[in-house]
Amino acid sequence: MALGGYRKGSGRSKSGYYKGIYCGSTYELCWMIHALDNNVKFSRFEGIITDGNLKYIPDFILEDSKTIIELKGYEPQESVDKKTRLAERLGYTVVVLRKNDLQDVFDYVENKFGTKKFYTLYDGYKPHYEYDCSQCGDKVLRDKQSKKSLVFCSRSCSMQHNRLKQSPSIWSASEKAKRFYHKNKDRINKTRRERYSSNKARSSSG
Repeated sequence: MALGGYRKGSGRSKSGYYKGIYCGSTYELCWMIHALDNNVKFSRFEGIITDGNLKYIPDFILEDSKTIIELKGYEPQESVDKKTRLAERLGYTVVVLRKNDLQDVFDYVENKFGTKKFYTLYDGYKPHYEYDCSQCGDKVLRDKQSKKSLVFCSRSCSMQHNRLKQSPSIWSASEKAKRFYHKNKDRINKTRRERYSSNKARSSSG
């Protein structure tokens, strides 16, 4: 199977590479993951299908070199039908898959990776923003910049923060200690490691 050549994406879809193969959308990404895991032989379609007026750049083509797999999101059906008829006149079979057709594929990918944010599966994905949870201090990774001054890693932390804010008197010593540790855990752990190394060295010399 040839690894896909680059085809520039457009529109609202999130594009990227998975195992070196270009995906113009997360629909394509999910279909491709499912196909790879089920040993379906395919490659990106290379080139353009045209009759001189209409131009069509298919997504994938199967090993038989005749079956085109086309993943569609927002494109109007009329436009898709014109491209399909063009390809069929040239001897291709076109399989058009929209969101409803891909639900089993989406479920498969979600179960495999444990996320519905499929774009995070692209090669080299990194979130754009990093915050500290305003409640527990854990790292919070986001693709969009937060418009709020408080950021939470979970609904549980958000609810706990709101309860403590409404009733500061219920803050126990253990809760305060936990908050202090999470905010300063890197420094605390470094100090602990240094003390451990120092004690170990003294024990060895003794």
